[in-house]
Amino acid sequence: MSTRKQHNRAPNSGSISINRSGSVRAQITLPGGKRVTKSFSTKREADTWLREMRSQIDVGLTTANHDILFSDFIRDWLVRKKAQLRPKTLADYAHYCNEMIAPHLGMLKLREIKLHAVNNFYVALADEGRPVYVIRYTHRVLHSMFADAVRLGFIAANPAQYTDTPVVDDAQDKMQIFSSAEYQLFIEACSHALYGVLYRLAIKTGMRQGELLGLTWKNIDLDRGEIRVIQQLSRFGQEGQRLTFAPLKTKYSRRTIKIGDDLVELLRAYFLAQQKYKQLMGTRWQENDLVFTSSLGTPLDQRNMQRDFDKLLQTAGLSEIRFHDLRHNAASLMLGAKVSVVTVSRYLGHSSPRVTLEIYAHLIPGGFDEVAQAMSAIPVSVEAG
Repeated sequence: MSTRKQHNRAPNSGSISINRSGSVRAQITLPGGKRVTKSFSTKREADTWLREMRSQIDVGLTTANHDILFSDFIRDWLVRKKAQLRPKTLADYAHYCNEMIAPHLGMLKLREIKLHAVNNFYVALADEGRPVYVIRYTHRVLHSMFADAVRLGFIAANPAQYTDTPVVDDAQDKMQIFSSAEYQLFIEACSHALYGVLYRLAIKTGMRQGELLGLTWKNIDLDRGEIRVIQQLSRFGQEGQRLTFAPLKTKYSRRTIKIGDDLVELLRAYFLAQQKYKQLMGTRWQENDLVFTSSLGTPLDQRNMQRDFDKLLQTAGLSEIRFHDLRHNAASLMLGAKVSVVTVSRYLGHSSPRVTLEIYAHLIPGGFDEVAQAMSAIPVSVEAG
């Protein structure tokens, strides 16, 4: 049993104990009777935590709201806003909350969300290919929610107050689309890459990285040429050090997509090769039914895949692009083939064709050229003076 040295403090200000191991244990009692304890490496860290907890208690932290998840606060916040906002604005707020904020931050306790977590959230949105205006609007909604949490006494300060929000720019300029020649080079290079099948599936279907890495064989029907997108592989933890299977970001992301004969044959050959490799690995293989795995059958770490992806681009002599740009390339190919925006939206798992148009309107062929040609065809009658 460890021996602790107690540091006396004023009543209700919390206490600090030093364990025999040298670790520091801080403890404070919330209004309502709940005792909260946390361990630290140094006394300074423990003092800082106690000061923060006392500040939160001063503005309303209690036993009742101590453990509230941000997802629960978001739900209640939207209900409260219903009487304050116009229906269109409320619908926009709900869209941003459900599609972006809740999937990334909803599992955290409200009081634990700090500035670095919000900054990391904005970086993650950018990595997903979200346009700058979308990230800035998300910040507006998030800042408003945290301000309400401060007002109600759930937290002492707004963690979105001093975040690194991206500056306004032309997000479309960052979208890297292959030329026809570059596309052919990329497809050929996939034949020699470790995860080449994954990349070809990405640029042909536009599936998100998490959707591809969470794909299982039971959700692929090669006879029907269908893929059911029902889950994603996500990172969680403060440093994103752990992997887990998670629900898709929105109900619209859950979809069944058709694939062509080329991808069907590619996946058939890949399946057979994987079965042979599993037999070779024997008991070292960890079965998860995943399509794309590590060398042991475990979920594929995005960072390992990214290194292989960067190597492929370099070897093929292609410019550096983001993995998410493969999704943009898929959308470009679909729209270039004159597939309707509604169909492309459903195929990509967007919440509505409006979202597809916001991102890809500049890729739709024709456009102003068709207007110019139509106007030129209109006869002009000139009366004699």
